[in-house]
Amino acid sequence: MFLRARTSPNFSSRRGGRSTLLLAPCLGALLGWALAGAGCSAGPRAATSAGSDSVEERRSRAAAGDVEAQLVLGAQYAEGRGVAADRAEAARWFALAARAGDPRGEHALAVLANDPVERAQRLERAASAGHAPAQRGLGLALLRGEGVAPDEPQAARWLALAADAGDAEARFVLGVLLLEGRGVEPDPVAGVARLQAAAQQGFAPAQRAYARALARGQGGEPDLVAAAGWLRRAAEQGLAEAAADLGLALLEGRGVERDAAEGARWLTFAAEQGIASAQSNLALLHLRGAGVPHDDEAAARWFALAAERGLASAQARLGALYESGRGVPRDEARAYAWYTLALERGEEAAGARRAALAARLSTERLAAAEALVRELTLRVAPR
Repeated sequence: MFLRARTSPNFSSRRGGRSTLLLAPCLGALLGWALAGAGCSAGPRAATSAGSDSVEERRSRAAAGDVEAQLVLGAQYAEGRGVAADRAEAARWFALAARAGDPRGEHALAVLANDPVERAQRLERAASAGHAPAQRGLGLALLRGEGVAPDEPQAARWLALAADAGDAEARFVLGVLLLEGRGVEPDPVAGVARLQAAAQQGFAPAQRAYARALARGQGGEPDLVAAAGWLRRAAEQGLAEAAADLGLALLEGRGVERDAAEGARWLTFAAEQGIASAQSNLALLHLRGAGVPHDDEAAARWFALAAERGLASAQARLGALYESGRGVPRDEARAYAWYTLALERGEEAAGARRAALAARLSTERLAAAEALVRELTLRVAPR
């Protein structure tokens, strides 16, 4: 049986929370959102290359009170484009724009802030001034409890304002909240509509979420063909979770013609990005020689990666490989240890295999196996 990737996005930044979907991995991307409209809708990188004025000319205009120049110059210093990176200098220019009443300056200062309380306060000021990216940022902070007490109804309110202004990520997150009834009354039709709007804007996580909603028939009749198409769009943008989903759809022929080789390619991409379900599914393909060459050692390697990420079924399968010596040296103590971790994570089938091993291991080998359990528990991702 193949495994599906995590089905619901999680907006918590705390490990072990409902999810770890942190959607702006670099300062440039964050500033691009903060400065939307600063003569550079593509973000600060476009801004710093736009126009023919030199840094000194831009600095002169910024010093004379040109807010657009202040914002672009701040972005240059934040990113180190055309000047040496200097966060303090970036903050100085952003602060001038903020004092002039431009919410983009306040939002950029929020992005630069290391203190979550300060960040939330600046987001609220920019959001209250009507800046949609800050409204989305404040909504996410309220969902995550970053710098403010968690408050899902207030989060939904700010996200709705940003979504109504056309912010793609806000539409995506609000769509998920509407589907799950978090902070708002559940409304599958409205939720799917928000996801669709964000997906049509090219936002890859929304494309994946919309695909899953289509496949389940949330807000309407199921449409596996359309779902597969949206998964492909998200996967082609590099979203690893979507690649894992698309690979599985190709293996099972859900909405697309069955194609084990192409499915394996997408699973490989997702597995290389650390998606545990894809790693485990790719291991199964190697065991079976389906879409990839039969390779027990490769299967063991992929199961090991998924097992160390805390995937219980992969832990049980890795234990079975160690018990039989398939793809790895036979090691019953290590098999016992992986069965134990799998059982602790709810893989009930591992219990009988573990008990059988315990019955035939010597006292010394059982003690070694228990020590290995403790060692692996420290190394493996928490449940």
